[in-house]
Amino acid sequence: MFKQLLHLFLPNVCAVCSRLLMEGESGFCRSCRAEFDPFALSSEGEGMLRSTIADRFGSSFSFDRGWCRYLFHKKSPLQSALHSMKYGGLFSLGTVFGRELGEMVAASGSAEGIDCVVPVPLHPLKKIERTYNQSEVIARPLAERIERPLMHRAIRRRRNTRSQTGLSAVERRVNLEGAFKAIGDVQGMHVLLVDDVVTTGATMAAAAGALLGVGAARISLAAVALAVKE
Repeated sequence: MFKQLLHLFLPNVCAVCSRLLMEGESGFCRSCRAEFDPFALSSEGEGMLRSTIADRFGSSFSFDRGWCRYLFHKKSPLQSALHSMKYGGLFSLGTVFGRELGEMVAASGSAEGIDCVVPVPLHPLKKIERTYNQSEVIARPLAERIERPLMHRAIRRRRNTRSQTGLSAVERRVNLEGAFKAIGDVQGMHVLLVDDVVTTGATMAAAAGALLGVGAARISLAAVALAVKE
């Protein structure tokens, strides 16, 4: 609550340490941002994403391309920032992360084959509670940067699943079975699916399955951070 009030009256403060931002800083001060752990190359993030998903799904869930901006560490400044964005009402941080992710996708030279950008949806009740979907906030500037349409209603969450936090890989998969339903026209499209953090890939796999089930031709993935076991 304190951070929300602080950003309401002093929006130009770091979302992690609450220091005033200097010229050229956005969302976070340079000191806190220096403690984030970015992937040096987009191929490095994609490789780890493929390995994470392959470990849990084998060949049952394959995707075309993948982008992750950061490696997620527990009790890190990045975790604090993502928590504030997701649960603390600081949705503007999603725009900062979305711009970074959009630059990464654009710089890879692989955006040309993408037809649309689809954020992983929240259940309507959860969206009412938070007032926004953090994945949609991230996806919007990403879509603008690569000049592709944002289809934020392409899929809906039809079950209000329990939080994935603290669940095992198997429990995450079971928790999300049948959770998504595709309602948009993605027939024959190459869809870029966007979420905030990938842990086991269960959420991405469930959402991708719904899109492929109604005729999407290919799925690529983009996430702000990738969490791995430490």
